[in-house]
Amino acid sequence: MPSKLLASLLLAIGFLVATPAWASGDFSCSVAWKLKLTELSDCNNQPYLSPGNDSRVNLQLLLLDAGKARLHAPGPPKSADDRYPNPLLAGPSPFTLGDLDDLIAPPPAPGSSDDSSDHADGEGSRCNSNATGADQFNTALAASPAVPAADRQALIAARAALSPSCADDPKAPPPVPPPVSVRSALGKQFAAYLAGAQAFYDGRYDVAAQSYGALQTSAQPWLKETARYMLGRVALNQAQAAAFDQYGELQPGKAEPKTLTEADTAFNAYLRDYPNGAYAASARGLLRRVAWLGGRPGDLARGFAQAFEAPANGSVGEVDLVQEADSKLLTGADAASVREPTLLAVYDLLHMRIADGDAGAKPIDRAVLEAQRPVFASQPVLFSYLLAAHAFYDEKAPAAALALLPAAPPTVPMSYLDFSCQVLRGLALEETGDLARAHALWLVLMPATRPPFQHVALELALAMNDERRGDLAQVFAGTSPIGDADLREILLRNAAGPTLLRQQAKSTTAPEHERRLALYVLLYKEVTRGRYRDFLGDLQLLPPPPPAATGDNPPAPDPDVSPFRWDGKADDDGVACPALRPLAGALARDPQTPASLVCLSEFVRVSGVRGEAVDPQPPADELGGAPSQFPGGPYWRLDAYRALLANPKLVGDLRAYVLYRAVRCYASSGANHCDGKDVDKAQRKAWFEALKKDFAGSVWARQLKYYW
Repeated sequence: MPSKLLASLLLAIGFLVATPAWASGDFSCSVAWKLKLTELSDCNNQPYLSPGNDSRVNLQLLLLDAGKARLHAPGPPKSADDRYPNPLLAGPSPFTLGDLDDLIAPPPAPGSSDDSSDHADGEGSRCNSNATGADQFNTALAASPAVPAADRQALIAARAALSPSCADDPKAPPPVPPPVSVRSALGKQFAAYLAGAQAFYDGRYDVAAQSYGALQTSAQPWLKETARYMLGRVALNQAQAAAFDQYGELQPGKAEPKTLTEADTAFNAYLRDYPNGAYAASARGLLRRVAWLGGRPGDLARGFAQAFEAPANGSVGEVDLVQEADSKLLTGADAASVREPTLLAVYDLLHMRIADGDAGAKPIDRAVLEAQRPVFASQPVLFSYLLAAHAFYDEKAPAAALALLPAAPPTVPMSYLDFSCQVLRGLALEETGDLARAHALWLVLMPATRPPFQHVALELALAMNDERRGDLAQVFAGTSPIGDADLREILLRNAAGPTLLRQQAKSTTAPEHERRLALYVLLYKEVTRGRYRDFLGDLQLLPPPPPAATGDNPPAPDPDVSPFRWDGKADDDGVACPALRPLAGALARDPQTPASLVCLSEFVRVSGVRGEAVDPQPPADELGGAPSQFPGGPYWRLDAYRALLANPKLVGDLRAYVLYRAVRCYASSGANHCDGKDVDKAQRKAWFEALKKDFAGSVWARQLKYYW
């Protein structure tokens, strides 16, 4: 799930966009503007423990609560347009896994790469330590005065010349170790280490084991310790040689059990003798890999719990540990094998979500949760939350969920578990129909929120509540706590009535973008929903035309309201019409004149306005999905053409043109890009044939070749 620093919400401002288009990284994702999430999506995570979250997000929230992860100051904004320039104080909600990763992982040092280490996939590779191994080798040599200068130079040159192939071709001839000529006894031990390293990197594990085995008794501390550690790595790489298929996927049971046991023994022996050794963190990580390869999820879970206790002392950061736990434990284990409460809670939430595309999949059973009660003996609030979440999401019993959740507001600031309990309580209240109590709860919680994401999540909850209660004026009141621009814009585009839109268009305190958007929506809906006299009156709110964009003048501010200055000119195959103002005047006098209605459809088609045909209303369970408070229905060009064709007063060239346009709605893929109620191919054929037969001499009949 690729993701970089918090990207700004790339709003299609100036258009009636149903959902702001935003994403972190180069992927496309449809944002779901709601708190109740039941399906996994890259960009739809919320700052409370939810089955709909990425399991890695849920794990990170619990680690933050436990003090086993912490937030770092983010890097500078990517651009001046970033919607959230300081995501540590306020970030988007919903958000991506990468948004959270960027705040938990320390920013890269200046000049370094911020590419992922791919630890979860690469920690078992024999070649991932070649560069650091060279540095350690040279440091150990420098600390060994018993190695003469000539030997030292020869050994340094030989280490630099070591170029591991990491190939696994058994037919390939073994590479010749780099020649090294040394005379001192200790120098020969360093040379033996190099021979072992070359054999290890080339996959000649028996040779490598012999070399490292002979060095276990070396008097040189680094050689002795490193040999002990490398014996474990040799056995591990030998054990996993046939454990993966051609696509790199683990084949359960294919790891070689004898050498896997040898690796387990070697790493544990190393940690017994070197509990704080140079390779202690790596050895513990590789023991997790041994447990994974050996199909021992209980040991694997304990290994992760140990690693999360002191991540700062390890070689792997919290983000990589979370990725490793997700890919190696949470997605493949069963509940009975995970006995660590934090990991088990994340596992349970993951399995409250039915797998995408698996019609036979069922969420975790309530009895399975109840059997876990002893595991959560030290975390009763977390266990009660899991039971409540199961009641709410899987049993569809919001009243039962309420009975399991704390009624008293939490202390300030809220932990993520506190926040989760309160959010679930609010959602359950709304699900039982008690919107008023939920509204009061959302307001009470706001002063107790914890950055970076909680406050915006509550703004979303409150905005949806106000919309469902039909009280949008609360959202835009001067004392409203809902300041997130995206939430306000969604409501203006989809839910607001004419009075509220006019109020915001005239506001002296609202941001310029919001004023222009309110005016855009107001004018578009008025002229396409038959409110022509109101449209003529509100046209006076149009700002003066901006100067033409040049090198010195920026483009017109978004949203661009210039379409409402449409001059009526036709495009290459269109018809000429009066300008929009006189056209609206004619429609106000007679809203049924075919010529005026054809020109209204031309305005929608050629002026550049965007409406419901391009950006439909959000789903009913998302912000902006409640019935609009603007009277009248959406304007669909195909429906307008069909109504015109049913009117016997539509004759001559206008009828020919409407037939042409109705068929062209399906060019050139056969999909209706005018929207409205679809028609089958037989109807399109009938329109096509009527145009060809009755208006054969028209330019449109000559141009139209297909009916798609």
